[in-house]
Amino acid sequence: MSRDQILCISYFDQVIGPSTLYCSEALQDISETPELGRILEFNEEEGTFIFAYRKYQTVNHIFYIDSELARGGKELMMITYMIREAIFKDEIVDVFKYLESKSSILEEFANEIKQLKGILPLLHLRKAALSEGGLISLANNELKTKFLDIFQIYFKRLTPIYKLDTPVSKKRPIRKVFILGPPRAGKRTFQKNIELIQFLKIKGDDLPTRIYEVIVENLEILRFYENTETFTGECFENFDECMYYAQGFILLFNASDKDSIMKTKKMFKIVDDKRLEMKGELVPVLIIGNKFHNKEEIKPAEIKQIFEIKELKQLGMRIRYFSINILKEDERIMKALRWLIKNMI
Repeated sequence: MSRDQILCISYFDQVIGPSTLYCSEALQDISETPELGRILEFNEEEGTFIFAYRKYQTVNHIFYIDSELARGGKELMMITYMIREAIFKDEIVDVFKYLESKSSILEEFANEIKQLKGILPLLHLRKAALSEGGLISLANNELKTKFLDIFQIYFKRLTPIYKLDTPVSKKRPIRKVFILGPPRAGKRTFQKNIELIQFLKIKGDDLPTRIYEVIVENLEILRFYENTETFTGECFENFDECMYYAQGFILLFNASDKDSIMKTKKMFKIVDDKRLEMKGELVPVLIIGNKFHNKEEIKPAEIKQIFEIKELKQLGMRIRYFSINILKEDERIMKALRWLIKNMI
């Protein structure tokens, strides 16, 4: 199996917390995969749910095993099947429907795990540290063999029966929502907090799948080169490519720092000038002034004037300013993202 699809079994160790029973790949060696421990930590209700995260989309099944060894009499476990949508886009029309269709297979897999003799004592085995293979590496040969046999059977059942070796050159580029702003404005914090909000609201129905797919998977921070006044992105060769595949922009600055605001305005002008030069389409622009604790923020009216929001709206640009403490105001963040999504689709 390749890293384009991964199958993992997690459990909640009552001493050290969320842990790995077994995973088809060592997740610490792969960037852009979700932190399964955090998903398990914030979700204790049995059932199956979809979770999209950057480059990977996942279907997760949480279940309990009755156990006299556990506090509360139950062991909490989770099966996660994740897939890189970009690799399968030419074969799977709707990756979310595809993952939903695998729910029954995950339930069957969970029932098989429940029946494994010796699985409960293994979960309570005292260990100083686990190997990269997860807890199953400490099982006796009989349990390990049975588990791995079952694991491979279900992994094959989950795997799409499609050709997966499509040349990279034939893959369709993915449009991005780009974040730009000066250093120490909170860009990384903002990105990570969106992911945390997903963990906390994963089973709520107020966040449409579109937010998962566009805002999380396709969100990318642009790197700014001041000496050449250009930007580059992780997946693109140059500034022109970034602009061509831009689906929206998020401008983020320190709302208490005039210099941070003016630097962001300069970056935005460079981006907009490039759009005009390339005769590109108007895409929505979300402006966020990050409110830092105990610091007086510059008045929103002044910030709107600096960015000429009224004038840009008259020219047809979809643009809006939000003043948000990105560490604390989750609802304000989601309101801003809903505005962006509404203006992208």
